[in-house]
Amino acid sequence: MAKTKFDNIKNRVLLVVIVFLLSYLLTALIDKEYTTWFFGGELSFVDYMIDFGVSLLISFVFVELSVFYSSWSFRLVSFTDKPYLRLFICAFLLLLFNNLTVWCFSLLINICFDEGLAFFHQGLYIFSVMATFVSYIYTDAQYMESSILAERQKKELEITLLKEKEHAAQMQLEVLKSQIDPHFMFNNFSILSELIVEDTALAEKFLDNLSKVYRYVIQNLKRDTVSIEEEIAFLHSYIYLIKMCYEDAVCINIDETLKQIDGQIPPVCLQLLVENAIKHNRASARHPLSIRVFREENDIVVENDLRPIASDFESTGIGNKNIVGRYLLLCKKKPFIEQRENTYIVKLPIINILKFPTP
Repeated sequence: MAKTKFDNIKNRVLLVVIVFLLSYLLTALIDKEYTTWFFGGELSFVDYMIDFGVSLLISFVFVELSVFYSSWSFRLVSFTDKPYLRLFICAFLLLLFNNLTVWCFSLLINICFDEGLAFFHQGLYIFSVMATFVSYIYTDAQYMESSILAERQKKELEITLLKEKEHAAQMQLEVLKSQIDPHFMFNNFSILSELIVEDTALAEKFLDNLSKVYRYVIQNLKRDTVSIEEEIAFLHSYIYLIKMCYEDAVCINIDETLKQIDGQIPPVCLQLLVENAIKHNRASARHPLSIRVFREENDIVVENDLRPIASDFESTGIGNKNIVGRYLLLCKKKPFIEQRENTYIVKLPIINILKFPTP
């Protein structure tokens, strides 16, 4: 910020010097009487200093007023679709205001001084014209620079949005990959084929829940968030399939008051956490794996017993990375993940439905 202020001061000083020099040059060319008076050799050093001082002061005043008029007119006239018309109108307004300023100064001088100062009035108009010309070029350059900067920032924002969309699409793809597990599908179809032979009614109920699970995954793949009520209903269908596969080896408890929460979460998150708990922990009828889903303040907590399966392959953590990535995209919050001695806990923040509505 200090550098910017210094640059502004340096630019203003440069404008004052340019107006001062151009005004003297133009006056010397058009006013022979002043030229004779100035170069006649009859003036003292003090006279020259007074003349230079007054000229610098007038240059400074007109430069500051011109820059102010230019900035004000650019803010007032906003034809964004017609930039050339905007530049023309701003130039006209600047010239008009500067001439009105000269007229006011001349009127004030005539009131304060009895004797005529025609040469001084002429000098004011010359300084005014030079200040108008120079300050307009300066303001126009600033306007062009700000326009180029705004266009560059717009393009950078568009690139950022495209990257976020690409990232979101990749996250959706990972959701699909994570959920449609071939091994899980194979087990479900094996159970279904057995039930068709043994119990047609139970097979029909099993197929209904299986279709709900995959229909929910496909339908909500492109949605950013879903209501907690929808997610809990989907989780119940998934748990039905789990109970058919693992029977009493897995015990899943869901707080039924979760359905009453007025909020949203990314789709399929709860199912993914439950699936990960079952996939990476030992479970048996004698020692069932306990999974609990409940609310804690403004979070939905998925907590499970920690009994890691001995395996040569380490977990890639794709599921948790997927959930964390989607939360960062939606609300800039990260789920809380903690591994204790005997439990594994994931806390999912509840997203305000007003800020993040479902498309």
